[in-house]
Amino acid sequence: MRVSRIAPLAGGLLCWAGAAQGALVISEYVEGSSFNKALELYNSGTDTLDLSQYSLDLYSNGSSSATGSLTLTGTLAAGETLVLAHGSAATDILMLDPVIDNSVINHNGDDAYVLRRGVEVVDRFGRVGERPAEGYWGTADDNTKDHTLRRKLSILVGDADFSGVFDPAVEWDFFASNTFGGLGRHGEDDTPEEPLLGSIGACGDPATLISAVQGSADVSPLAGAVHEVEAVVTVVYPDLEGYFLMEDVADQDMDPATSEGLFIYQPGFTVAAGQQVRVRGPVSEYFGQTQISAQDVVVCASDMSVPAVTFSLPLENPEALESMLVQVPAGLTVTEVYDLGRYGSVVLSEGRLPVPTHVAAPGEDAMAQQQYNDRHRIILDDASNQQNPGTVIYPQAGLAADNTLRVGDQAGAFTAVLSYGFDAWRLQPVSEVTFEATNVRPAAPARHPEANLRVAAFNVLNFFNGDGQGGGFPTARGARNAEELARQRDKLVAALTALNADVIGLMEIENDGYGSASAIAELASAMGASWRYVDPGTATLGTDVIAVGLLYRSDVVEQAGTAAALTDEAFAQLNRVPLAQAFRLVNGDEAVVVAVNHFKSKGSCDEATGADMDQGDGAGCWNPTREAAATALQAWLSDDPTGLGEQGARTMIVGDLNAYAKEGPVTLLENAGYENLLARFHGDEVYSYVFFGQSGYLDHVLASAALQQHVVGAGAWHINADEPRALEYTTQYKSEAQIDAFYAPDAYRSSDHDPVYADLRLVAGEGGETPAEPGDDDDDGGAVGLMLGLAMTLLGWRRRARRV
Repeated sequence: MRVSRIAPLAGGLLCWAGAAQGALVISEYVEGSSFNKALELYNSGTDTLDLSQYSLDLYSNGSSSATGSLTLTGTLAAGETLVLAHGSAATDILMLDPVIDNSVINHNGDDAYVLRRGVEVVDRFGRVGERPAEGYWGTADDNTKDHTLRRKLSILVGDADFSGVFDPAVEWDFFASNTFGGLGRHGEDDTPEEPLLGSIGACGDPATLISAVQGSADVSPLAGAVHEVEAVVTVVYPDLEGYFLMEDVADQDMDPATSEGLFIYQPGFTVAAGQQVRVRGPVSEYFGQTQISAQDVVVCASDMSVPAVTFSLPLENPEALESMLVQVPAGLTVTEVYDLGRYGSVVLSEGRLPVPTHVAAPGEDAMAQQQYNDRHRIILDDASNQQNPGTVIYPQAGLAADNTLRVGDQAGAFTAVLSYGFDAWRLQPVSEVTFEATNVRPAAPARHPEANLRVAAFNVLNFFNGDGQGGGFPTARGARNAEELARQRDKLVAALTALNADVIGLMEIENDGYGSASAIAELASAMGASWRYVDPGTATLGTDVIAVGLLYRSDVVEQAGTAAALTDEAFAQLNRVPLAQAFRLVNGDEAVVVAVNHFKSKGSCDEATGADMDQGDGAGCWNPTREAAATALQAWLSDDPTGLGEQGARTMIVGDLNAYAKEGPVTLLENAGYENLLARFHGDEVYSYVFFGQSGYLDHVLASAALQQHVVGAGAWHINADEPRALEYTTQYKSEAQIDAFYAPDAYRSSDHDPVYADLRLVAGEGGETPAEPGDDDDDGGAVGLMLGLAMTLLGWRRRARRV
């Protein structure tokens, strides 16, 4: 396929004296639903073009002056194409790695484009200065609105008369809305490179077997040649612009290494499942999947069927089942729902899959676990390449805030076609897929009956509050406007309140100080009058846009000593500055130091150098940077940073260490005497984060030797990691109906991390009392907290009752 991505202009390239330039033309125009907007440019000449000489101007709604302009860069070889697209277009468009420009590639059928080389007009689409009354150029049937238009292959030079009458039928062919299959392939896949000889044969004539088309390798041995196949249609998928065939049992070669299924690319097809059809066209590999682009089709019979073959994990040789009808047994576990709302897909596996370094030390054992994981999971798609689908079909009755699909749920038996796309094997459903809610939403964790203090940690998913007065948006992260902030705040408050903690370490809160308009002040105020936050006495906590923070219930605990932060050594950059504060129960004697942390993430690996690069052992990049943070942290805490005057103080390290249980930063702290409380109470079964279908915990609660005897319980509250991100507060990538249907002001998917906690039993001093449960004080905030906690429990029960 001729897809050219823009590359930097090489020094000295295109500097030949008198070099001839090719002709750049607009070769395809996509005007589909939502943001499915794209253009294709084609170099129809014989020489490489310097694209920096070209620009594309948009003329919206009949304007006579450009309303947007895009200057191109790089080069484009002869016969190559360049795709330009809106950044929120469908995945089929974005996977072509297009040039993204949301301000220019955004048309609605009555908007004109002009392509220029310098000041010279070289091509146009539409008529500048005219806004057609019907909303399109063309006829009622063939027009520029809600259609894809492809330039006729005979057109090699652009139309420079941008103010002249525009009749699209003269130079363009018309296709249905949301037809993307020709993008990046102008002049190649629309017509075979060699003319077809003869016509399609009659039904029953000799035909090429599908097994021969597929072959036993990754690439078809017949790619590039024209062939005829005759087989049964197993399923048609309008959104995939084609259908799947499977060879009749009598014609199967019974070779376990070759597939008996094949995808037929045919936009606007008219066949139906159960028909036996004869198809003629060129064989090709489209992003790893073998297909025939149908040019002639004959229906030979109806009411035909072929049996599905058994599907099981692991897939030892998926190529042998490519495009075949398969029977998937009941009991596969949902192991990832991150893309459910955005792309309609989920990941299924044999049981929940652990992050390798959650259960094994980085190295050979972790890599063995990774290989196991990779072989024991499969994507369940929705038979569509539509991005942000209007209806998310999973779970049954459609995704909604009160009808979720969670990691850990199980799928019933179903039939599907095994396809390949976007670098992964996928099950495209043929029958309805139902799910059993085997991992129901949990109510808030009850406090241990002997505990009188709960310490928790919660990554609050970039809680930024603008200027703190309803404006100041957009900010560096988080909510994009005041409406989203309110939605985010309500979900966080519901979760934080129901968590029933007395001290909460926060991560990913805006680093905007500690004044009344700060993010941490707004969050504390929303939680009730008894809630306070620790002010370390600095303008900000380090220089990152996000910081850690500490909230506490002033009717349960009080600050002891002074707040302390470590701003040098390993925390001068990359690792966020840690914050430590000692707390005592009100009227109590024993103090507990809580240190909240957020180590360097595993992202931005392209910036890592030396030992910080990904070593391929499962720990990811920046591991030495996180290990340095762990070493500096425990040394700092051993030196009484809060001024209690106690050596070996009772200390708890909490927060997002961006390291899983068996990775170096955690084991360094364990070797320094800190106990991993999640492992103590739950072994390997606990998790707080799901990433690429693998579960583990990045969020930790660790206790020093002096504190361990006081710990009576610990755990994670699984309200976020198992839930689809579509249920978050954001309104982005959702229809108006989904903005309402996907949202509830409850704790579920209030963040992407689950909160973790530890329950402690401390000895009260003279006159000390067991602290009141949230809501026992008389302020309105406490009452709201109690009501929210009760509402959470009832809501969780109701939702579980609705799931079948």
